[in-house]
Amino acid sequence: MRYSILILITALFALFIVASVALYTIDFARDFYDFGMNFFFKKYVFYILFGILVSTFLTFYLKKDFFENKALMWIFYLIVVGFLLLPLFGPFSYKVNGANRWIKIPGFSVTFQPSELAKIFVIYFLAIYIKDNKEKIKHIWFGLLKPLLLISPLLFLIFIEPDLSTTLLILLVAITLLYFSGARLVQVIFLILVLVLIAFVLKEIGFIHDYQLDRLKAFLSNEMQWQVKKAYDAIGNGGFFGTGLALGKYYFFVPQSESDFIIATIGENFGYFGILLIVISYLFIVSNLIKIADEVKDDVVRYFIWGYAVLMLFQVVINMGVVSRIFPVTGIPLPFVSYGGSSILSFSIGLGIIFAGIYNQE
Repeated sequence: MRYSILILITALFALFIVASVALYTIDFARDFYDFGMNFFFKKYVFYILFGILVSTFLTFYLKKDFFENKALMWIFYLIVVGFLLLPLFGPFSYKVNGANRWIKIPGFSVTFQPSELAKIFVIYFLAIYIKDNKEKIKHIWFGLLKPLLLISPLLFLIFIEPDLSTTLLILLVAITLLYFSGARLVQVIFLILVLVLIAFVLKEIGFIHDYQLDRLKAFLSNEMQWQVKKAYDAIGNGGFFGTGLALGKYYFFVPQSESDFIIATIGENFGYFGILLIVISYLFIVSNLIKIADEVKDDVVRYFIWGYAVLMLFQVVINMGVVSRIFPVTGIPLPFVSYGGSSILSFSIGLGIIFAGIYNQE
């Protein structure tokens, strides 16, 4: 297990290094072309260091009770619901582009996206649920319907922000984790068909917004959206080994080049080689998480690691799939690579929970 942990940490640091350099090139280019500095590099380094601090604290602070106490789990459930309510109304609500996804303390510039924290909590919640119901998990009520109903208030609050992509991502991770834990494939397929039917109903009654439908229509019509076109130009200009640091001419014109489309920044500066390095790092992380899960004795920790690995894998596939035109444009960040304190902090909390489970076992 120690060898797997070493590879995991090494791959994470590879991500940190590539992302740090990529964000530094954005700051350099914006300053050079007089676009104004955003200090992405400095903020990213701060978020990573803070995330490491949080992970370390959780590793040695969380005890076995955290993985066994259902009363504590429900307390965290209410806390997460409270966090998800804050962006919707009240003095801490912070709206960007018509979406209430963030909270912000008046007088401070820092924002936080509670839905990122909800991703990690749902995995923790389901890990405990699966352990308590593993003998009944093949029954459709205990294996799919009941757990999804239990997390539905969280999904609903995220959905109405509106944040359809995160809602679907959490739902997909939850269904996958339940399937890996013993839910039957035929039941999963039936549930997906029911969810598609529900989606059509939501569309008809106006719960799905026009901009979400426009993105889907553009994708289905094989029309390359302008964000993807700019990302293509940047990656194509980078070639195999890249233009060299800060020598590209397209990446800083890509929208969200520091977050949702950071792969375009990496592609132009480091080339396909840099993208390949990112993909290999993620493969090492996910594969070694699965190896660690196989060696863990505690069921809750094992299920949590599975869910965490699935979440990371899905986010990587979706993020890169958007740039590859496999998926419509959506706001799913690359874990530990995209600029954004909410995502980095949440994934760091997840890592801390995993290491705490391992540390308690040893």
